[in-house]
Amino acid sequence: MTEREKKHVVFVAKPRDSAGKSVSRTLRRANLIPGILYGAKEETRLIAVERKSAERNLRHSAHNIMADLVIEQAGSKSSYKTIVKEIQVNPITGEILHLDFYHIGKNQPVRMSIPVKITGESEGVKEGGILEQELREIEVEGLADAIPENIEINISGLKINESIFVKDIKFPEGVRPLVDFDHVVVTVLAPKAEQAPAPEEAVIPEEAQQPKVITQEIAEERRKEKEAKKEAEKGS
Repeated sequence: MTEREKKHVVFVAKPRDSAGKSVSRTLRRANLIPGILYGAKEETRLIAVERKSAERNLRHSAHNIMADLVIEQAGSKSSYKTIVKEIQVNPITGEILHLDFYHIGKNQPVRMSIPVKITGESEGVKEGGILEQELREIEVEGLADAIPENIEINISGLKINESIFVKDIKFPEGVRPLVDFDHVVVTVLAPKAEQAPAPEEAVIPEEAQQPKVITQEIAEERRKEKEAKKEAEKGS
């Protein structure tokens, strides 16, 4: 059994005839979530999704969830392979308000952003380096069954100043990345050099810090001393 089969996701819904705020409130009181189903060259269909199945499936999931949407009508069931494209949530209560499902046609390539999962402990980090993840998601294109739930990257051998690029990742057959092959996914930066403490400033005596102020009286005394000294030298 594959990882995808282990995490098989099923939403249960039924058709609804109308839209609007009052209809949405009525559905929510009946433990149903308003939603739509659409696809390439398909007419949009209004649906009401069972809240129980939705909350169970979305509890530990973020976005771009691949799922089977089972629509029950007049005693019959129709199953659609879909991607949950949008989840509207009340920001205060966390209640799911609306769901958008995209129907994947047979042999139709789809585009999805899948998360990057880092495993292992880098040699460079053990030596004090700083791990920096540039890409947390990678947009890819391929058949729905071939697209993995995440891209796993082992960084155990990554040393300081080394990087893993998109081109270094092995994608499943039939899946191709839609980002630049030379884009850095994760890198280990050199540790920041410790800043040397600033040298202590020399202590300057207080009397040296302030310039001496020569008053007019002091200047006059010095002039008289110089003149007296000259007269004395002449006399001798």
